[in-house]
Amino acid sequence: MSNQCNLIKDILPLYAEDMVSADTREFVRNHLEHCAECRAELERMRSPAKFVPDIDTDIVPLKKIKKDLFIKRLQTIFFTAIIACAVVMIAFGVLTSPKFFPYSDDLLNVVDNHSGEIIVAFDDRVTGYTCTKEFYEESGAEVYRINAWTTTWDLYLSNRGNQNAVIPSNGEGNILIYFTQNNGSEDVLIYGESDNLPQAVITLPRQILLPYFILAALALIVLLGLRFLLRNKKAMIVWIDRAILFPISYMAAQLCTKGINFTTYSSQRDFCIIALVAILLYLALLTGKSLYQEKRADKNTERFKEQP
Repeated sequence: MSNQCNLIKDILPLYAEDMVSADTREFVRNHLEHCAECRAELERMRSPAKFVPDIDTDIVPLKKIKKDLFIKRLQTIFFTAIIACAVVMIAFGVLTSPKFFPYSDDLLNVVDNHSGEIIVAFDDRVTGYTCTKEFYEESGAEVYRINAWTTTWDLYLSNRGNQNAVIPSNGEGNILIYFTQNNGSEDVLIYGESDNLPQAVITLPRQILLPYFILAALALIVLLGLRFLLRNKKAMIVWIDRAILFPISYMAAQLCTKGINFTTYSSQRDFCIIALVAILLYLALLTGKSLYQEKRADKNTERFKEQP
């Protein structure tokens, strides 16, 4: 590099900004025609500078916004999936609710094959049955109570085939088989002789769903009272608000699956379905509340920015 190049490079910043005299401009131009290195230096000065973002001030906020959007998207997907599952579970509970048959002569046929089995063959309308066993020590009798039912699901969407109940018999004990109608009518004796047992037996529905509904309503009232008393303590209000959603979920689940009918002949099945729907509704309410609060906060932020 010649001394002239060093001199030209000192002048180049002024030359690039057109802040030199005409003679100096002509001198620099003549040098640039013959010096590739100085021409490259001039081109570098005239090219726009590349902006290098500050990692601490630019990338980190963008990453946070991206993370928040991803979490919000996941919450929306989760909320939609939970609502869909709750709807499916409610529909399943309604469609598979047993519709019990009253007794009729063509509904079933009892056959004792004298080979250790008593077969109760049901009509093809029956898609399900339950059988319970009781033992009376005084008379030594084994009492079986059978009911028969179908469901909306079985009528239109399933084909289980003929149902047969098989009851073991050794030919020595006194076996009695009752058909329970589950409609407030007396159970019908379809096999055996009940000389030492009461004739009029009525299988009553269970009222187990009503106490749970009342308990949920009382819990809701208590939680609302606590929320009013502790309204100035924000930390407690957060947890109380979460707890309030559960009795609401349970009552909504019971009303969706059973309506206002609090009696049931299949208490375990009904309670399990109600509990599952209640859990799904609770999760949906929690997620929906979180999404609503975030949306409300975003609107408040936008409104604040628009203010002069």
